[in-house]
Amino acid sequence: MKNIIKYAFMALLLFCTNKILSQNTQVNDSIISVDLDEVVVSIPFKESLKNNVLRVNKLNIKNLNYIKSQNFSKSLIEIPGLSLITTGPGIAKPVIRGLSSNRVVVFNQNMRQENQQWGGEHGMGISGFGVESVELIKGPMSVLYGSDAIGGVLYVHPDNYTNDDIEVEIGSHYNSNYKGFTNNLGVKGNLNNLSYLIQGSVVENKDFETPKEKVESTYFENKDLKLGLGYKSGKFISDFRFNYSKTKVGIPHSEHEDEDHEDEDHEDEDHEDEEHEEESYQDLTNSIVTWKNTFLFDNKSEFEIILGRSLNNRKEFGEHEEEHEDEDEDHDEEEHEEHEGEAHIDFDLNTTTVDMKYLFPKKDKSELVLGSNILFQENKNIGEEALIPDAKKNDFGVYGLTHIHTSNLDIMIGLRADYRTIKKTDFDKNFSSLTSSLGFKRKLGEKGVMRINFSRGYRAPNLSELFSEGVHHGTAQYEIGNKNLKVEKSSQTDLSIETSTSNSTFGMDIFYNKLSDYIYLNPTGNKIGDFKVYNYLQEDASLFGGEIFLNKKTSLDWLSHKTSLAFVSGEKANKGGYLPLIPPLTLKHSFNFEFDNNSFEISALAKGKKQKIGQFETKTNSYFVMDISGSHDFNSINLSWSINNLFDREYYDHLSRLKNMEIYEMGRNISFGLNYNF
Repeated sequence: MKNIIKYAFMALLLFCTNKILSQNTQVNDSIISVDLDEVVVSIPFKESLKNNVLRVNKLNIKNLNYIKSQNFSKSLIEIPGLSLITTGPGIAKPVIRGLSSNRVVVFNQNMRQENQQWGGEHGMGISGFGVESVELIKGPMSVLYGSDAIGGVLYVHPDNYTNDDIEVEIGSHYNSNYKGFTNNLGVKGNLNNLSYLIQGSVVENKDFETPKEKVESTYFENKDLKLGLGYKSGKFISDFRFNYSKTKVGIPHSEHEDEDHEDEDHEDEDHEDEEHEEESYQDLTNSIVTWKNTFLFDNKSEFEIILGRSLNNRKEFGEHEEEHEDEDEDHDEEEHEEHEGEAHIDFDLNTTTVDMKYLFPKKDKSELVLGSNILFQENKNIGEEALIPDAKKNDFGVYGLTHIHTSNLDIMIGLRADYRTIKKTDFDKNFSSLTSSLGFKRKLGEKGVMRINFSRGYRAPNLSELFSEGVHHGTAQYEIGNKNLKVEKSSQTDLSIETSTSNSTFGMDIFYNKLSDYIYLNPTGNKIGDFKVYNYLQEDASLFGGEIFLNKKTSLDWLSHKTSLAFVSGEKANKGGYLPLIPPLTLKHSFNFEFDNNSFEISALAKGKKQKIGQFETKTNSYFVMDISGSHDFNSINLSWSINNLFDREYYDHLSRLKNMEIYEMGRNISFGLNYNF
């Protein structure tokens, strides 16, 4: 703990001693990977980052080291205030200021990413190849994105089309730790008003190694294909996107699951048990088709409609749940042979969305947008086990958002009404809510900006929280849903201060989020078979914290550095304990060196102890890891390399599911790759 306090003190000292002197308000691209004049695409007013009332973090994936850009999830931790819940290097889901899963909306390929994200071991399933940029809104944004956006929004902007006749990109890189190859091929072109792109990637990663050992069943394989067809004229813009992703990922288990088998000196029987032991893994298929059309009118107004359809299939293979007792052993063996090789969980999640918005003509002092979101979703079981029953979900929401400009102040006001229905055989329930947002932005001299935002959000309980009944093998838990759960609501206050010059930017974000009827999974202390039983309960809670960051280009033309410090605290009301999956105090610092066509980065990550934990969590100690990387351009060829966990440290990350199995994070990993553009 002494080390993390020292690192935090050094960071704060660095912030306080750097003076912001320059008169230029433009920030150097090499410092933060984005230009503050870049347009925000997650908010409909087309404002720049510095002029937007809502604080938005933007990360340009294309500007990152090639190897880092291909690992989409890993690249996200560049953004202060964002963490990851991981299950090895193959599965990761975003955590925004302590909230995750269905509390974070991921918008991908122009529609909501619906891939059964309620599961603890369910990742985002997004390939980094074919992604232009990522925008992060921290805090409730239900006004624009409806239910579930109480933690924030991760807006993934797909790769832009090219204005050239044709562009080809070929890339490949290798990771030493898990002997993994990633290969990609992309073609983009333009024919008059018509643009197209075809992009594909293949990932083949074997089991990863900690500093102590290889971890079985942590492999990750993915095949991803993206297609795009765009048309643009003076009155009409059309963008058709298709994404197909096929993933196979291993599910690691702790050794205690096999400890109940007694030896009894029957070697032949032990050998038979080994033969019958099935491999545990997930087989995931996700397809997304969207068609975005924008109509431009003579009065400078716009109408946009996005039609989206996603088909998600999830199969989980492994040991089947036994639902019979005291049956003949021969019959048991026959049953095992009959189902061996089949998915014990196999279900489809089909989603159709319609998003519409009308932007009124922009006036000197105001802008207005009216919109609507419609979603139809069906969950259908195919496998022999049904953790979550067949069900249908329908959403309908309408909203209005206005941006008012004055000489010294910008104001953004939003209001939304939502209505959700969830139906299954013996259940038919409606959930509804009114949400709102109010934001102010004021200039602080010529260099600074202050933002204050008040926002309310809501989240209806998901299918897992309402209906789950059985063993969730991926998390090794027996989960029991609660049909009486109410809507979860959020009220957040944000204060953001940011100053920028020609060679630096400094910012501080502080937030307080009050959660009503927070839904959480609570251990009962009982067991069914070998699995601990968990129930879904509700209780009021609150989150508090913030981020401090500094990006600076030094007086040396070739040297710049970035620092960020993030803190989150989450507690249940009435001294009911602490919320689970809250990241510890996190300090990140990196030095960037630029020499002609060569760049190098030394980055360090320090996380503090986590002692204030949820009921089913384990405490974790502080740790410090360092990475180094480099990128070298030779005309159209880019050579990249990196060494992660440089000193091969043994540590547990608090948001890793593997720490509960006493499995360390990945050890040293050496990567190198080539990327060719022509």
